[in-house]
Amino acid sequence: MAKSLPVSERDPDDLFADTRMSFGDHIEELRHHLWRAVFGFLIAMTISIMPPIGPFALHVITKPVEDQLKAFYDIHYKGKWEADARDAARQARPIEMKMRIYLPALKDALAGKAGGNPLERDEFPKALERLKNAFGLDADPAKLDDSSLWATVPVEIPNPEEIAKRLQEINRRIEPEGLTTFNVQEVFFVYIKVGLLVGLVLSSPWVFYQIWAFIAAGLYPSEKRLVNVYLPVSLGLFLTGVLCCQFIALPKAIQALLWFNEWLGFRPDLRLSEWLGFALLFPLVFGISFQTPLVMLFLYRLGIVDVAGYRSKRRISYFLMAVVAMLINPAVDAASMLILW
Repeated sequence: MAKSLPVSERDPDDLFADTRMSFGDHIEELRHHLWRAVFGFLIAMTISIMPPIGPFALHVITKPVEDQLKAFYDIHYKGKWEADARDAARQARPIEMKMRIYLPALKDALAGKAGGNPLERDEFPKALERLKNAFGLDADPAKLDDSSLWATVPVEIPNPEEIAKRLQEINRRIEPEGLTTFNVQEVFFVYIKVGLLVGLVLSSPWVFYQIWAFIAAGLYPSEKRLVNVYLPVSLGLFLTGVLCCQFIALPKAIQALLWFNEWLGFRPDLRLSEWLGFALLFPLVFGISFQTPLVMLFLYRLGIVDVAGYRSKRRISYFLMAVVAMLINPAVDAASMLILW
């Protein structure tokens, strides 16, 4: 704690006469504030891990990439379907092909144990009739020969474009459209990391207050006034940059990167843990970059740069900011770089 000097020994111009401490007192005061900040963070992290805050935060972090992956597969399968439809229209006739049939499954289907073909459930009785004719069978499934489990039979598809479309829908349900995990514990560790992040955000006002309470004791009143003015502005600029990245730049960056995968013919398989690192780094870069106006104002207040200097160096500043935006941008697309610039 601070030790005050007797009134007779005080310097009237000494603004810190009531708060002067020894080095050991400073260390003890720092330890006191740090422990209070740590306890506040632990409480906030415990709250953030519990539902509904933790799952909601994880959903917010993963939503941009999942939305863009869904849009990517919409375009991907729509293009395939349109190409197949054009091919079918040029042929203007049913497609004849050979199909390998698993005989035990055919026996169950003929005996009425199967629920129907998911591709063409309405056409299933007709399809069975064609298969029986191809085998030369009647309705008795017991007459099927089990000596060979597989047989190749000719099949005529009367509506190839519809079948192609439904096949693509089935493939789409099989292929993952969201983030994937590599092992069973990956989701757990990612969830804990998200809890740490959310806990840090929730406890940040308390942590900053403890840091400020320690530093403010050594500042002049004029310096305290500047910090009280600039700190809310800095926080507002940081949050603006994070929100701009999350809702504007990040979707555009993912869209551009997925287009690059499509252009080169690769199917994206995005992992949850890798996406978390990208999703946290990208908003952080934007939040820090949005502090530029405050840094400019701070340099002006210190007298290092004046308004005329800013105006005379405007063009070269634009160029340097574009270069910096290109270098620190985690994505490689031009849209997010221009937004950051």
